[in-house]
Amino acid sequence: MLPMPDTQSIIFFTILILSIIAFIREWFPIEVTSLLVLAALLLSGLIDKHQAISGFSNKAVITIGAMFILSHAFTKTGFIRVFTIWLENNGRGRNWLVTTLFLLSVSIFSAFINNTATVAILIPVATDLSHRLKISASKIMIPLSFAAIVGGTCTVIGTSTNLIVNDIAFEAGFHIGVFELSKLGVILVVATLLYILAAQKWILPSRVPVSGLTKKYHLGTYLTEVKIPQDSPLNGRKFMDLKLGQTYELTVLEIIRHGNHITTNMRNIVLKENDILLVQCSVDKLQIFRAEQKVLLLTDIKMDDNELADNENILMEAMISPNSSLAGSSLMEVDFRRRYGLFVLALRRYRELMRTKVAHVKLKHFDTLLIFGSRTRMAALNTDPNFIILEELDTKLHKIKYWWLAVAIIPIVVGVAALNILSIMEASLLGAILVMATGIVPSQEAYKSINWTVIFLIAALIPLGDAMETIHLSERIGGIITTASSQFGHVGLIGILFFITMLMTSFLSHTATAIIMTPLAIKSAGVLGLDPMPFIMTIMFAASLSFMTPNGYQTNTMVFSPGGYRYMDFMRAGIPLHIILGIIGVILIPVIWPL
Repeated sequence: MLPMPDTQSIIFFTILILSIIAFIREWFPIEVTSLLVLAALLLSGLIDKHQAISGFSNKAVITIGAMFILSHAFTKTGFIRVFTIWLENNGRGRNWLVTTLFLLSVSIFSAFINNTATVAILIPVATDLSHRLKISASKIMIPLSFAAIVGGTCTVIGTSTNLIVNDIAFEAGFHIGVFELSKLGVILVVATLLYILAAQKWILPSRVPVSGLTKKYHLGTYLTEVKIPQDSPLNGRKFMDLKLGQTYELTVLEIIRHGNHITTNMRNIVLKENDILLVQCSVDKLQIFRAEQKVLLLTDIKMDDNELADNENILMEAMISPNSSLAGSSLMEVDFRRRYGLFVLALRRYRELMRTKVAHVKLKHFDTLLIFGSRTRMAALNTDPNFIILEELDTKLHKIKYWWLAVAIIPIVVGVAALNILSIMEASLLGAILVMATGIVPSQEAYKSINWTVIFLIAALIPLGDAMETIHLSERIGGIITTASSQFGHVGLIGILFFITMLMTSFLSHTATAIIMTPLAIKSAGVLGLDPMPFIMTIMFAASLSFMTPNGYQTNTMVFSPGGYRYMDFMRAGIPLHIILGIIGVILIPVIWPL
């Protein structure tokens, strides 16, 4: 039975509960929430000033930053894309074999470089693959994300979560080798690939049509603006009589007339020349609406005749990348038209209804833009770190300066760390310095390649462990651990820890989950007099496996729009995989790492 909580404990749990709610409800950007937690812990006296800044000098944080730079150097060469396409071409036309080879390569690359970078590179490859195999992109995008997630569980450097757990374990006196996780990780990869082959047939939906205009521009409903010219059939008609939603599956959010925004009682409004309608609609329906009702799109209004008549102009989808500096600014504020020489026709955002003119919407990571402009400028956008291009533009190996070193550097870092010549932090840091010194990744590019959200999130939450020690949380749960072990057995306790951690990471940040759960897992082993290694591995694997929500892991969010998914699609596909991998993990962890 737990002792009565003291004042410090009440403060700690209040901060913890509020932070969890803030993470789930997304009251603030994730890194801001973590910094607020840090400030609250410091001001409440649960940590001192030295503990508050300890996260920023933590070895795991430095290693993660270095690995972002190394991953960027590796991905600059285009090696992942070229190698993956080579594997596809050797599938000999059999869909299941081509898909398996593609997803296997995803898992392999995710074991050694940042899985977010892997998915960013391979989204357009997956789109092209779906076209060639004549299957819906919905059948390949979730598998892409799942394969990247499970591939990251094969090595210590596979995910930031692994590095965090490894660092906490090291501080507690336990060493985990680079390939220690492979003993179970490879089995989970095989199980995931087998599950995906079955899920593609029976579980995953066909949300994205394979033919027609949506074969290429397949995303769901976009936010855009249309203007009513004098010769439009809409001119002079009452809005309620038009039945636009029924005819074009189009939602009119507001009518803008002479600067006034009309959002109520629109049914009785008579549309007039120069009215602007803020609408949400799929691209193919929008094109039909444009042709039949003779409305003007943004491009018609704001681009000159020469630009519109240029045969080299194309339409393309681009996603705001996780590291994009554009997030937080509107298209107007970044002067997108002048800066890139391209025009944003429409914008789409996961799980949010936007009611602001496209140019004024504050961009967020993973927003998808429908862009119109010249093929040359589109190709230039492909190398811009602010964007993930959702269409295949280039499948050649980029012969950047010292490209061979960029390809070899991560295997060298892994080999040096695996042989214990240097620690993971030392090897990755020296590798990052080398690619910067040789000019493979210039210093400014290196800064941009680091996902600072992840860095600040982890650095700010690491002191949470110190706060847990301040209130002696580990000792307080000793009774609960003993009771659970006596009722369910040691393996049952591992199962409880595994599924609680996996559930938490589906709604909370996976790194935050690892920081909270790893010390508790180590303490659980200590209370029971067992080897902590199986408990550490339980958290390491469970905190990295997040399949059942699109917001549980960055790669899930990234494929949400390209796959045209709904929220429940992840629940249907993810929950069975959670159960399968959970059962495998709970059974094999005590076997591979005996209690």
